[in-house]
This record gives sequence, C-alpha cells and structure tokens, in this order.
Amino acid sequence: MQKEEAKGILERTIAAAGGLELEVMLGGGSDTLTRFANNEITQNVAERRYLVSVRIVEGKRTGRATGNDLSKAGIARLIERAAAATRLSPEIQGLLPLPDPQTYREVDGFDAATASLGADARAGEIGKAVARCREAGLEGAGIYEVRAGTIGDYGEIGPLALANSRGLSAYHVGTSAEFLISALEGTASGWAGYESHRAGGVDGAALSARAVEKAVRSRDPKAWAPGRYTVVLEPAAVADLIQDMSWISFGALLVQEGRSFLAGKIGQKVMGENITLRDDPFHPLHRGSPFDSEGMPTIPTTIIERGVARSAVYDRQTAAKEGRESTGHGLPVPNTYGPLARHLVLEGGEGSVEHLIRRVDRGLLVTRVWYTNVVDPKSVTLTGMTRDGLFAIEKGRVTHAVRNFRFNQSVVQMLNQVEGMSAPVCSGGVVCPGLLVRDFHMSSATEF
Repeated sequence: MQKEEAKGILERTIAAAGGLELEVMLGGGSDTLTRFANNEITQNVAERRYLVSVRIVEGKRTGRATGNDLSKAGIARLIERAAAATRLSPEIQGLLPLPDPQTYREVDGFDAATASLGADARAGEIGKAVARCREAGLEGAGIYEVRAGTIGDYGEIGPLALANSRGLSAYHVGTSAEFLISALEGTASGWAGYESHRAGGVDGAALSARAVEKAVRSRDPKAWAPGRYTVVLEPAAVADLIQDMSWISFGALLVQEGRSFLAGKIGQKVMGENITLRDDPFHPLHRGSPFDSEGMPTIPTTIIERGVARSAVYDRQTAAKEGRESTGHGLPVPNTYGPLARHLVLEGGEGSVEHLIRRVDRGLLVTRVWYTNVVDPKSVTLTGMTRDGLFAIEKGRVTHAVRNFRFNQSVVQMLNQVEGMSAPVCSGGVVCPGLLVRDFHMSSATEF
C-alpha cells in the first residue's frame, strides 16, 4: 500500500472519531511462499491483507479494537468497539497520553523487484536447488518466501503506518526474501539459508550445494562423549541463541522487575571485551522500521559495549518510570510484555567461518540449533539440540560427522568465552558473526 493511500485511511479514521483521543495503526501487505519437499514443489500460497487497529484513551483507561474492514462503515464499527472496550477497561496507573508528532529517519528497505517477484521466479530457483539434491541422491526440502509490508513469520501484523489525534504520522514499508533449504538422507542432513530485503541475491544452486555438502559429510556420525568443547558456531546457531537471550533479557520492563541478567548490572562488565551488541534498524543488513508500535522513533541502542552493560531498550511506559526518553522499542499498547529489541546486531570480525575452524586443535563445528528452551532466565541458561551438521574439528580441519548433542549453556557465560569471530551476516533476523567459543557445554549425546 502506497503512503498516500495509507495516510488517507488513517486520516479518515481520526476524523470519524469526532475529537476522541485516538491512535490508529494500519498494518499488512503481501506474503507469497513456495514450499518444497522430496525434491518437488508441494505448495504455493499468496495472501494480501491489511488490518486497522484503533486505540482510544480516556483518562487512565484505554481500549483497542482491530479489524480488516477498511470501509467507512467498518472503521465506524471499530471506533465503537474501541470506545466500548475503553469504558469497560480497568484504570491503568501511569497510563500516558498519546505522543506528539515525531521525526523519523528514512530507511531504504523496499525493493520493487522483490515486491513483484512471482511464483515462476521462485520455482526457478527451487528447481536449481532440488537438481543439486537429486544429483547427490538426497531429498531437498525448504521454502522460498517473499514479503512486502509488515506480515510477520507467524502471521502477526506490525505497523505499516500509524497516526494519532495529536498529529503524529508515520509510514514505512519494506520487503524481505528468505530461501531456506535442507538436504536430507535418513538421519543425515545439511542446511543453508539466505535472507535479505532483496530477492536478487538468492542463488538456489549455491545454497543447495552448501546444504548437500553438509548432508554428505554428516553421514555415519561418530559418538563423542558429552563434555565441554571448543566450538565454532555458525551464524545461524549464534542467531538462535542471541535471539532467545534478547526475549528474556533486553527489555527495560524485565530489567526493572529484576527478571533480566542486566538488572543491577548497568555500567558493569558482564561479557568479554570483544562483545558489542546493539539494536539498530538502520544497519544495512536489517533496514527495519524507523518507528515502533507507539509511533516513537527507534533509536539505535547499544546494549553491551566491549563487554560492559550499557542499556536496555525502552518503550514510553518503562522510560517514564526512569525519567528518560523511549528508545522506540514499544509494542502495541496496552501490553504486559514490555519493550522488545527487534533488530539485533552482534558486531563481528573479518574473514569466514573457515578461518575460525583453522584455529581449532580439537573441537566441534555447529551448523545450527533447534528446540531451544530457557532453563534459567537470570543466567540466560538455554538447552537445545544441534542439527543439520555437527562435525569434528581436528588440527584445523573438519574430519568427520559427530552424533548430535543436547547442550545446556548460559549464553552470558558463552559470550565471556569468545575467542574469535567471522564477518557478520544476517541470519534468523539477527546480524551476527560465526563464533569460536571455548568450553561450550554439550550435556548429553544422542543416537543420531
């Protein structure tokens, strides 16, 4: 949806509210996906949808109503529902009035060629990918997904445009392309992925070649004993761990309530001096929205600087508690979760994962992890499984496959034990490098 069309919907909604203190959020766009398995396309889906969400503020009460009818009558019903919800809602102590107009940085996150990419083009890249799998006697499975707008991974919809009765007006539209492939044979598997705001970088053949290489190498894995190992974590594995840490650690409400490892630690050293972690929607590998769901400008925020805890991320409510400004990380109000870091960047080094492997005398190469769950939020101890290629590293070379492990590891401790980094890439929604980590805890072995 173009800016002027979105702006018109927002302005008509505010005008129809007749002077109420009102916020209106418009979100949605297009989401097209081709799924493949057993070396053939199994599904093509496409959706184009938009939602309007209206929030009314009356004193200490606020209520919200959301719907997909953008007609004049549909908007009128939304306003009525939001007003009714507001009257029935309990008072919220410290509820803030709607914000005044804000200024936003421009983000070049929209690629027209990606937005218009069709099913034939997606099928073409998938064809190249599964051809490589067939040649190797493997089964290829995965997805090629392209989005324009703010439909999320699980169908949730974020703000495309937002305005309020005080004159605030914000708009941002971006595109994204994701190609994921697994090459499979029995218990052997390999994986590769690509994500960017541009589909032009997708190379199905090259991605498949990488997944195939890992799958072939992962045949006949040998058993290693559980224990603490020097590991090279590829970016996909790092991204999963960093993302999980973010959800339970970096929001200011978590810190204020003492639920985060950052509580009482701001200004103190909590990680290795080689660790700098920030949230930055303007990073060229992110190109995210310059505003949050409250309409506040998203400010690049350094969370960890050279190992020292610097700041959590804030929404308006948590910022007001400390007499500071929001960093623009708010979710739609009302919410009980608090602010959320959405564009994580772990600064890296130079070179490739292969350069890290050459530095290891004896250890493990971890392609990625899954089924990660929180064991202890205060220490950010996570458990999960390795997958899609776990390999022995001996004297700087990958020598053979290893049976998968369950790990039980504090991510904070892990980031105190980093001895090397590759150049960063975007993986799993996080910009991060591969990491060379000592004493990573593999807690139990599997039979595959």
